[in-house]
Amino acid sequence: MKNEGLKTYASLARIGFPKSYSAKIMLVLFAGTHLPLLALVLYLLLAWPGGLEIHLGVLAALLIATLLGFVATLFALRALLAPVRLASSSLEAYLHERKKPELPIGFSDEDEAGKLMANVQHAIDHLDSTIRSLEGLSGTDHLTGLPNRRGGEERLAEHLARAKRGGAVLTVAVVDVNNFKSINDTYGHQAGDVCLRHVARVIRRSVREGDWLARWGGDEFIISLWDASVFASPEVVLGRISRGLKESPVRLPLGEELVLSISVGAHRYAGEKDIRELLAKADAAMYEAKREGRAWVLAG
Repeated sequence: MKNEGLKTYASLARIGFPKSYSAKIMLVLFAGTHLPLLALVLYLLLAWPGGLEIHLGVLAALLIATLLGFVATLFALRALLAPVRLASSSLEAYLHERKKPELPIGFSDEDEAGKLMANVQHAIDHLDSTIRSLEGLSGTDHLTGLPNRRGGEERLAEHLARAKRGGAVLTVAVVDVNNFKSINDTYGHQAGDVCLRHVARVIRRSVREGDWLARWGGDEFIISLWDASVFASPEVVLGRISRGLKESPVRLPLGEELVLSISVGAHRYAGEKDIRELLAKADAAMYEAKREGRAWVLAG
């Protein structure tokens, strides 16, 4: 599609003034409403006997009416530009924060601004669905680089099968970031993403070779741990993770530093028939840790 009808816009953009889109419209509007007034003043000055003096009352009334009309038009224009601003901010929020908008889509096809919002909503919905589908197929979480829930379930099933065969004791831990909603509400979703990546890094460097970590969704992670020895037990690993978060604050995009904490519920394999049963017991232990204000609870 050719860039038809953009000559005036491109010319103003090359000049560099005004910078914003709404200001460009206001400049054109100002010129359109005040040039006729200026033409009238010149006409009265040059063509009418007595010049401007005998028409000052009329000119003053015209000037006041023009200015009031211009101000009222500016307010109306700002309201009419709201769909454009909303569509733009929604795209930016999705690109930077992966936040899906809920734009109004019930306007007619003849309404260009309403059609713009509907098209932006449709494009983001389609893009998000495609990304989630690709993430599901790849088994990788886009934010942390860890296995996602799909990949995690497959790997956890393999570990459970190994535990059933014997030879090693499996412990599954559910990790929940404390006060994560408050972090998002206070500092924004971009800061929340930074916190999740930080937690993933701390846990990843704290677990041992052979252990395994996945992002389960939201602010929840799953750790699969093996009882290798008394000196490398799950208790030691969970304590190391908790200390690692306390000793390494996360730096947010605007420079603030936060010390994050987590609640962990862990459960040792005790003959559970499938991963749902094993995870349910670990999840119950995690809620117990939250209720009691403990860093972690190991059951089983």
